[in-house]
Amino acid sequence: MRYLLLLISFISVTSCTVYGLTNDYKKLSDEEKLTIIPLKNFDDTSPNYVYKINGSQLKQELKKHPKSLVYIFTNGCTSQYCLPMSNYERFAKENNYKLFLVMEGYSYLKKTTEQRSEVFTEPLYSIDNESYQSWYSVRYHRLFENELRGIEKKAKPDWEGSLYFFNYDQLEKVTKDLPL
Repeated sequence: MRYLLLLISFISVTSCTVYGLTNDYKKLSDEEKLTIIPLKNFDDTSPNYVYKINGSQLKQELKKHPKSLVYIFTNGCTSQYCLPMSNYERFAKENNYKLFLVMEGYSYLKKTTEQRSEVFTEPLYSIDNESYQSWYSVRYHRLFENELRGIEKKAKPDWEGSLYFFNYDQLEKVTKDLPL
């Protein structure tokens, strides 16, 4: 009987879909996969696609903008630190920031793309896990952030937030909340 319960428990756990451990690309529909493409040029983007980028590419683009806000987020987030995309886009426009919306992975991608409108059309980016040679979100997310911060790749800094404010490519602060 004990082995039967153990077997049932194992089958139950293995049949569940777990999101967020990897980039979840394999869980996307074929149609959604077609919208994920490598970034070729920051000046040639469309709100219909999600552009894969790494920290080095983003740092090079940040050099062109006196004020930038990089928001690294998880699709479908329901924590107090996650607001609708329109809040970040509105804040950036009102305060003259160039906004970079960067997804950590692809789970619940539809929840993010459904927030798009004709008014709010900032391009969407995602961390290019392949450039960090990892499928595991914890690892490639940390390496991406470390590139933005300009610190050693292996360092594991404390989480200060997901909003990165830049003056050109110089990080000024990291916060959890949009300033008032």
